[in-house]
Amino acid sequence: MAAGIAVSPLVRDSGDHALLLLLGGGGVLALCVGLAARWGAALAFGVGLLGAQQAVWLARGPDALDAWTPLYAGAFLLVAELAWWSLEQRVPAWAERGMALRRLVTVLFACTGGCVIAALVVIAAGLPIHELAGVLAATAALAVVAAVARTHVR
Repeated sequence: MAAGIAVSPLVRDSGDHALLLLLGGGGVLALCVGLAARWGAALAFGVGLLGAQQAVWLARGPDALDAWTPLYAGAFLLVAELAWWSLEQRVPAWAERGMALRRLVTVLFACTGGCVIAALVVIAAGLPIHELAGVLAATAALAVVAAVARTHVR
């Protein structure tokens, strides 16, 4: 899935292929190293590079926002969540009936929420009221980050 995220900006019309390929390929490579070595810093670096790739893509201007942006946001969140989940220490609580399924449902719900919020931001960005769209986008982004962070606090 991370490879699909890394390739997605490349298949769209872009003049920044070299930089996008470098960021996306580096992100996937760092994720693979992090997963193989069970090294959290490499995972964080890989997720950061994939995020930087999308930031470079979106910095191209309003035309970079398209129907695929919300899907990218949800997939990006899913890759990050599953990567971190794979590194977590296995504890006896995981043996409880339904615990893994409950967590998977929570992760999928968060990713769906990320898609919906990203879709709202894309819609709001197309409106002429740029200040309101910026405020709504920042508020929505902070709400998602706060909700995800709250689930990871122990």
